[in-house]
Amino acid sequence: MDQTPFLVRTASEADAKNLSAMMIASWRESYSALIAPTKLNHICDNWLSSKQFEERIADQNACNLLAVCNGRIVGHSYVLPKDKNSLLVAYLYVLKQHAGRGIGTTLLNSSVACFPGTSHIELGVLRDNHAAIEFYKAFGFFEAGPEPKQIDEPASIKMTMAL
Repeated sequence: MDQTPFLVRTASEADAKNLSAMMIASWRESYSALIAPTKLNHICDNWLSSKQFEERIADQNACNLLAVCNGRIVGHSYVLPKDKNSLLVAYLYVLKQHAGRGIGTTLLNSSVACFPGTSHIELGVLRDNHAAIEFYKAFGFFEAGPEPKQIDEPASIKMTMAL
């Protein structure tokens, strides 16, 4: 396993292009067996575009963090305030070659620290994404039931954790 040190920092608009490339790579390696190719291409072209990340990074209410190793983005978290003292983890991704090094845990802990007084966190995860489900369970999350979905989307579950 790669033990090269990483750092976590706040994303800037200048990171949007490289963040988009990292997220597309992460989605393709994570979901190619779980999401139909046409749907995955649509997500990569639209949801994960540089323009979308420019907009997300500009959101002053959100916490947008990057994990960087040797100058390259290898992980990303995007966390939003939801309700009173509650957070939504919209994105938390680490490239597979960097998994198991504590990057995801550091990103999640650092994101929660952006919102003092948080008492509850929730997120959605694809039902068949067993690695992510196990990561979140090890962190203290539990499965809270199915997430609503569109017809052409794979089944997801809601996970939640009280702090």
